[in-house]
Amino acid sequence: MTLFLKDEDVAQCVTMDSMLEAIESMQQHYGHGEAHNMTRRKVIADSGMLSVMGGGLFHMGLLGVKTYTVVKGSYSFQVSLYDANTGELLCYTQANRLGQLRTGATTGVSVKHLSNPGDINVGIIGTGGQAPTQLEAVSKVRNINCVKAFSRTKDRREEFASRMTKTMGIEVSAAATNEGAVRDCDLIICVAATMDPVVEGTWLKNGSTVIGAGPTTWRAKEVDEDTITRADKIIVDSAEQAGIEAGDLCNAVDKGLIQWSKVHELRHVVSGAVTGRDNAGQIVYAKIMGTGVADVAAAKLAYDSAKANGLGREMDW
Repeated sequence: MTLFLKDEDVAQCVTMDSMLEAIESMQQHYGHGEAHNMTRRKVIADSGMLSVMGGGLFHMGLLGVKTYTVVKGSYSFQVSLYDANTGELLCYTQANRLGQLRTGATTGVSVKHLSNPGDINVGIIGTGGQAPTQLEAVSKVRNINCVKAFSRTKDRREEFASRMTKTMGIEVSAAATNEGAVRDCDLIICVAATMDPVVEGTWLKNGSTVIGAGPTTWRAKEVDEDTITRADKIIVDSAEQAGIEAGDLCNAVDKGLIQWSKVHELRHVVSGAVTGRDNAGQIVYAKIMGTGVADVAAAKLAYDSAKANGLGREMDW
C-alpha cells in the first residue's frame, strides 16, 4: 500500500522540532557514508522549469526523489519515497510545506553547529514564504534577543515584522536597509530572491555566522567578495551542487579568491570530522542550497508521522 499525502496532512503532523531532529540525524549518517545525495538537475522549457533531485538513506533502506516545477512564478513540489529492498513506493507526498520545514531545519542545524553559543541578534534579508520557518528553526537552537528584517518593499517587511513578533513572542523590527539588517548581528540569514549581493563583508562583525539560503543558480550572488574573503570557514550542504548553484562561491573560485578544497560540507561538521568554527571570533559563511537527501529524510518523517496519526490516503499501487 502506498500512502498519499497532501500539504495539509504534512502541516498537521510534522513539526519543526521533529524536522530538526530528522535533518540532524540524516546529516550525521550522511557524514559517516551511510547516505547519498543526487544533485539537482534542471530542465528549462519556454514555459517553465522542471527540477529533479533525490538520494538514498542506506541506514534506513530508503530511496527517494523530489520533483518540482516552476511555471510563471508558481512552484509545485512532490517527493516519492521508496523501499530500497523491495522497490515499493511507500509514499507520494506534496512537498510545499515539507520543503519549508526542511529548508528551515537545515538552517537550524547549520546554526547549531556553526554559530557561537549563547543569545544572538538575528538579521534576515527576505520576508517571503521561506522566512518564517528560518526564524522558527533558529529559535529552537539559539535564544534570540531580537530580529531585524529587511525586504525591498516597505509594507511587506513591516507586515512580516509585526506578524513574526506576535508569532514568536520576540521583538522583530523592520530594517530600512539591508545594511541595517546586518550591522551588529550575530547571525545573518539571506533568503531573498536576488541576483546581486545583499550582504557586504564590511558590515559583518567578528564572530558572525552568515547563512545563504536563497537562489540556487550560478548567476546569483547573495554575498559580496569581501564576505567570502573575510570568512574563516565556508560550509555548503553539497560540494557538487555548489559548483553549479552557488554563484558567489563559483565567482570567488574563478577569481582565485578561494579554492574549492577549502570549502567543507555540513555533513562532515555534524558528524564531527570537521570543526564548525575554531574560535569565537571567526566569521563563518554557509551556503545552504537544499539537497535531495534532505528531502528524502523529510519525506520519511512525514510518512511515519502521518501513519501514526492516521492521515493521508492509502492505495494499492
